[in-house]
Amino acid sequence: MKINNDKFEFKLGLFFFVIWSMVVVFYLTWDGWIWEWNYLGYEGPNQHFDLNIFDLKIERLNDGGIIYHSTNNVHNLIYICFYVFFLGWFGLITDSKWIKNGFLATSGISFMAAVATISPLKNHIYILQIVYDVVHASAIIMAIYIFSKEKFSFKKGLPFIFLTWFFYLISRIVLEPWPYWKGNKDAYYSLNQVNDMPFYFYGLEYFIVIAVMIGLNLLIYLMLSRVKNRFLKVFIPFAVFTITYLIIYSLGLVNIPQVDLRTWKS
Repeated sequence: MKINNDKFEFKLGLFFFVIWSMVVVFYLTWDGWIWEWNYLGYEGPNQHFDLNIFDLKIERLNDGGIIYHSTNNVHNLIYICFYVFFLGWFGLITDSKWIKNGFLATSGISFMAAVATISPLKNHIYILQIVYDVVHASAIIMAIYIFSKEKFSFKKGLPFIFLTWFFYLISRIVLEPWPYWKGNKDAYYSLNQVNDMPFYFYGLEYFIVIAVMIGLNLLIYLMLSRVKNRFLKVFIPFAVFTITYLIIYSLGLVNIPQVDLRTWKS
């Protein structure tokens, strides 16, 4: 794997690598979730930094309810948007056309996640949501730059679309009670990955997301195939991302998990 000869791109990749690394440290040490903060502010029992990465303790009740004795954010390390962020800076540092195109092919996820979490606005003064915003915004900025410079290859981006399926399955297997395919029972904030699925079927339900991503990337590839204007090379993909999000939203399929205060042990 070679190092990018373009000094600006290399330095840009290093800049986002530093941010990505800082986010890794934050996820490993910050315990608080946004829903606890909504009710209790920073006085909540989990609103702190610590070095214990195994302090997520959940009690599952017979009626299907959950009590959170303590929380952490280690699960965010297998969040799909974090994978997209990784592809962006790694592609800039190495100048790998496969990785750059893989990043472009998945960057729509970060854009739509950013739009989906805009509301409520008050959440954006909370430290964890600010970090989510940084992750999403970093991917969007890198996508703007790389779309403006690179010729998008659908073929090279396709394997990385399917790799998002791996992160979806890992998150369900690792973080859900067995059998993981029964549904999202833990209501982790942001464990929804792309979004809560309308049904669950052994992890194969994610094929809907794969199909949408393949469709929108194929459309972007065909539309960009003869475009040379740098503004249009950026505008077209983000217009497709926006229209796709509006369609999903209008169908009522944008559902961010919520955690009720009663789920915390008093």
